[in-house]
Amino acid sequence: MKFLRVLDLIESAFSALFFLAGIAISLYSVFMRYVLGASQSWATEIYTMLLVWAIFIGFSTALKENKHIAIDILYDRSGPTFRKISQTITLLVGLFFSIFIFWTGLDMVLVAYDQQIKTIDLGFPIWINYLIMPLAGLLLFIRFCEKAYRYFVKKEDDTGGDDILWKQ
Repeated sequence: MKFLRVLDLIESAFSALFFLAGIAISLYSVFMRYVLGASQSWATEIYTMLLVWAIFIGFSTALKENKHIAIDILYDRSGPTFRKISQTITLLVGLFFSIFIFWTGLDMVLVAYDQQIKTIDLGFPIWINYLIMPLAGLLLFIRFCEKAYRYFVKKEDDTGGDDILWKQ
């Protein structure tokens, strides 16, 4: 699946770029405020947006790599029937959640665009900030579809239920 490998690279690159740029601007802002005594109010808007974008893109990567918080004690101690039902429900809820995030995010973008809402300090169009919501919903949807394909078609169980660190 070449598409998913390209998506992995794009997600990782943009998430890292946004995170590093946000941290750099944050450090610049702190330096300017506490060392030079010159507050940079615009910096807060920029680094907040960059960090939010990095985190929301990272949700998709975390889903792909099974890095989200999971309470799997019941799952690990159950039989194959319960596991299949549990995995099916999890994938369905995830798909519906990602669709919900996409649609509500798209609505936020369209309303902000129609109303021409801008940020306070920079006057930056807020709809651009809100674009991360439908994008994150789309990325999560792709990842949940990938997980469903691997689970139901390829018969792979990537739930990671055999974590050796917890079996002590």
